[in-house]
Amino acid sequence: MKLYDKKLIKNQVNRQIRDRQELRDAIVIDTDTANRYCRVKIQGSDKYITAYYPENWEATPAYLKPGNVVRITHPGGNKGRIEVSGHGILLPTPIVGGSMTPTPIVPEDAVITGCELLPASPNAMKVMVNSGTLRIGGIIYTLSGMVMDRADIIMDRPDLILDMVGDTVSFDPASGIYFRYDSVVAGSDGIAHVVKGSDFLPTGTILLPPVAPTGHVVLGWVLIYPNMTVITAGDINRVFSSPTPSELRATVADGDLTWGQLSTTITVVVYDQYGNSISFGETGYRVTFAWVRGNGTLSYGSLSQDESASFSFYMTASAVVTYTRDAVDPGDLSPTFEISEGITGLSNAASIMLYDAAGSLMIS
Repeated sequence: MKLYDKKLIKNQVNRQIRDRQELRDAIVIDTDTANRYCRVKIQGSDKYITAYYPENWEATPAYLKPGNVVRITHPGGNKGRIEVSGHGILLPTPIVGGSMTPTPIVPEDAVITGCELLPASPNAMKVMVNSGTLRIGGIIYTLSGMVMDRADIIMDRPDLILDMVGDTVSFDPASGIYFRYDSVVAGSDGIAHVVKGSDFLPTGTILLPPVAPTGHVVLGWVLIYPNMTVITAGDINRVFSSPTPSELRATVADGDLTWGQLSTTITVVVYDQYGNSISFGETGYRVTFAWVRGNGTLSYGSLSQDESASFSFYMTASAVVTYTRDAVDPGDLSPTFEISEGITGLSNAASIMLYDAAGSLMIS
């Protein structure tokens, strides 16, 4: 009987607490998700009220944002605490001289649609900017398509499409040793232009693309690398990486030797990913010419080797190898070489066509 009496008393207290809970509609002014509360205003008051999130909320609901109406309550058992209990119904009206409107949130400046950067055709130190829209200070501006009377543009270029291309911009020439980032920006005037970045070396501090001036947004950037002469699609929004050996290139000075021509040269160069020659270490690269077919003699400096064995040597970033034919008719065979580098694993091939005294190709 005693336990039953206690249960009755507890239920009665809970009903009294529930019946006396004060429910109000309030408008959210701002939120503090880190501390799990928001500030609200209620009908008939211009004061900020702090309303906490219920303890059982694992995430902030989508409706809890400035300008929305929520229902607030005074939970029982925690004097002075106010909590958000859910959606509100009625939008409170302000008192005389007060305001229920939260401070508008100005979205960040950004590209909204279009404005992509594309390489010019034919490639040059220029890029095209597609038409589009951008937001600056909460206002939407348009980068319109080119018009027919642009005095600075030759309108019969095959890469320009009216109403699609918004502008073209040019870049300063590249340095011989430095890298830099150049940003392409546009402002409320709907005109794109280049913000030139500062030079940097791969061994120094790597600088970021320039930020947009006030009243502009960045549409993209171009990585300008040493000795660059044209901008391709791969250079737009390209991220700098340290130069590394990426290609072994073999160039034959004269790939067709008539009977009276006894020799030619093969230039071997290792290039980085930016198309510049690159050296390697103190000893340099170890290059090997393997004879795939043909005969003759290869020489580099004081070294030489005929077709009976492969020909290997060390070089820094490049080497000029001389090929000399045997000058025997019949007997000469047009050579083909597989050229490889032992440290990086890079490889390439080269061929030379030999002709006899009658002008016939000597291949067998």
